[in-house]
Amino acid sequence: MNSVPLTPPVRSARGHPIRTRPVLRHLTMLAVAIGAAGLLACEEQELERGIVTGKIDFDDPTWPLPQIPETATVGVPVEIAVWTGGSGCYEYFYTDGGNGSDGRSAMVRPIDYFIVGGCSTDRKFVEHRTTRVFEEPGTAEITLWYTDGGAVSREDHSGDQRKVYTVAVSPTS
Repeated sequence: MNSVPLTPPVRSARGHPIRTRPVLRHLTMLAVAIGAAGLLACEEQELERGIVTGKIDFDDPTWPLPQIPETATVGVPVEIAVWTGGSGCYEYFYTDGGNGSDGRSAMVRPIDYFIVGGCSTDRKFVEHRTTRVFEEPGTAEITLWYTDGGAVSREDHSGDQRKVYTVAVSPTS
C-alpha cells in the first residue's frame, strides 16, 4: 500500500537549483535587451546631433565679444570668456585647449553640440569660460578658433577660423 506523507514538502529558501538557473538566465537576457534598446535610442539621438567648433559672428554688433585679457602675470591663471551659438540650435559641450599654455602661446576652441532639426529661432548664446596660465614673461598669444558658419547644417562648421590676441605677460613680483 502506498502512503501519502501528512506534511507538505519543505522548499529551500533559494528554490530548486535546476529551476532557478533558467529564470536568472531569462532575467539577465531581459536586462541586456532593455539596456541595448536604451543604448540604441541614445545612439539614434546622437546621430541627430553634431559636435562642432562654436560659431562666433564678429560682424554682428549684438554678439557678445570674447573677453580676453590684455595683461597677465606669470603663473597666475587668466580667465577667458567666449560666447558661441546665436540660436537655439546649440548646446555647450566643452572648451578645448586645456588649462595651461605652451610657454607664451595658448589656444581656446569652444566646442558645441549642433542640434540638427528641432531647434528654435530664439536668440541664444552659449557661454564658454576657461582659464590659461602663462609660464614665461613677455608677449604671449591666445589663439581663438571658431567658425562663422550659417548654422544650417554641420557642414557649415567645417571651415575653422582663428583670431589671435596678444597678452603682455609680466614676471612675478
